[in-house]
Amino acid sequence: MPRSAGSRSERPRNGQRLRLTGGEPGELAIRALGLRKAYRSNWTLRETVGLESLDLELKRGQVLGYLGPNGAGKTTTLKLLAGLIKPTSGQAWLFGDSIEDPSSRRHLGFLPEQPYFYDYLNGLEYLRLAGQLSGLPGHESHEQARHWLGRVGLGSRPGLRLRKYSKGMLQRLGLAAALVHRPRLLILDEPMSGLDPFGRRDVRDLILEQKAAGVTVLFSSHILPDVELLCDRVAMLSGGRLARLASVDQLLLDAAHRVEIACRVSPRAELPGAWRESVKLVRRGRGASLVLGDEDMVGDVLTWLLRGGAQITSVTPQRASLEALLLSATEGVSSETERRSA
Repeated sequence: MPRSAGSRSERPRNGQRLRLTGGEPGELAIRALGLRKAYRSNWTLRETVGLESLDLELKRGQVLGYLGPNGAGKTTTLKLLAGLIKPTSGQAWLFGDSIEDPSSRRHLGFLPEQPYFYDYLNGLEYLRLAGQLSGLPGHESHEQARHWLGRVGLGSRPGLRLRKYSKGMLQRLGLAAALVHRPRLLILDEPMSGLDPFGRRDVRDLILEQKAAGVTVLFSSHILPDVELLCDRVAMLSGGRLARLASVDQLLLDAAHRVEIACRVSPRAELPGAWRESVKLVRRGRGASLVLGDEDMVGDVLTWLLRGGAQITSVTPQRASLEALLLSATEGVSSETERRSA
């Protein structure tokens, strides 16, 4: 059984595999060990690795954000877990059932990045079909189809053919189809894609609602404010490898915290030479702005400013954004992958 990662963030060291959270098998919604997917060209026979030796554990009821640049391996992972493609090597389980077993998907709701729709159906017919394919009896699938069509904001025109739906409407319908059979695990590939701000808000509310009901959610996204708002934990991928994982709070806590000090009247003296690597001073007319790379320096810098005749107007802490953390975590892995491929 993999060792618990606890509440601390982790980085790979000396080829170690990473795991999300520890726990007994009964506590886990997702478990993957050494999961790998490679594609071989029929023409050149050259192998391309989509996912490399992924170890992953996700407890029931958690929301995990899956982040990374295009081609990082996010969609490959989600398709493997959903049983749409088979791993080259390694194993994975959903609620203790191997992904090789079709029964592992009986509690799964899945929204692919580019879902396919039968455009001659209307929204109600499509959700009723999705419910029946997921094992709901006819009457229950009809009731759930009506409920979820309204819940995603499409209930006012249940007879509208899907060929007349906008991209945002189809995205909402796809999410409703993933939820119509009341799954215990949601795997969503870019669920906010194509949605306007109101649609994004509705999807966020739905994910939070499912989390409150104890549903486990794994979703990929490029919309980082949504990830920060929704997720318990974040996994960052690059080049098919897990680059970093942690709780959102831990990620931001571990990040370097900067402080900006604004002055109405600029200090008369120049910065001490020992500070020039960690303090940036920009003079603007009579005023100035100082950015401190180390928040422990605030007291010393304020004392120096006051002695130099500066008039201080604000002291503002600045934390690193999730975007900056993602770029920092994945750049090193991308460089290493490129060196291995060269």
